[in-house]
Amino acid sequence: MYKKNLIFLSLFIFSSIGLGLDLNCSIDKQLSKDNFQKLMQFRDQASSVCLKCSGKECEMKKSWKKEQANDAVICRLLFCTATNIRPSRVIEGLSKGRTKIYFNYNINEQGKIKGLSIKSTSGKMNDRQAYKYLKSFTKKISYEPLVISGEVYQISNLSAEVIANIGGKNDLNKYNSADSKLWTN
Repeated sequence: MYKKNLIFLSLFIFSSIGLGLDLNCSIDKQLSKDNFQKLMQFRDQASSVCLKCSGKECEMKKSWKKEQANDAVICRLLFCTATNIRPSRVIEGLSKGRTKIYFNYNINEQGKIKGLSIKSTSGKMNDRQAYKYLKSFTKKISYEPLVISGEVYQISNLSAEVIANIGGKNDLNKYNSADSKLWTN
């Protein structure tokens, strides 16, 4: 009985983490144009569930109840998943190794990332290096502009977490443990 409960609890925790009851966006994931076109029809109606708009700015709902986990996933997919990510150049002068970066950002009316703000870093880079890295990477990312009832909006106060890998494979393996959600430049 204890073993069954432990397995159930592990699956429940894993599912909650996987679905993410908080709304951290992933700036390193991209929707294909075909998939986005299929989902586009739901954007207008989902905006009332996912967004709080005032003036020309909308803010994503930040926290969700357990029973709303599917809504959170749909909101993340519709409003803060990129439609285009192009490769970026490697920046010189960054500390080699892995760094976990927590940050806030906005998606402007043209679908570009603006207003990057580092919340914290842990790993090889300091905040300034992490900002430089994110600035370079996010220049190459674009989103479908948010249009609700014919009006174009900015999406503000988004948050994300990324793990940046700088250096060759030997640099990474020498100093850091493995992580499956990593970017490598």
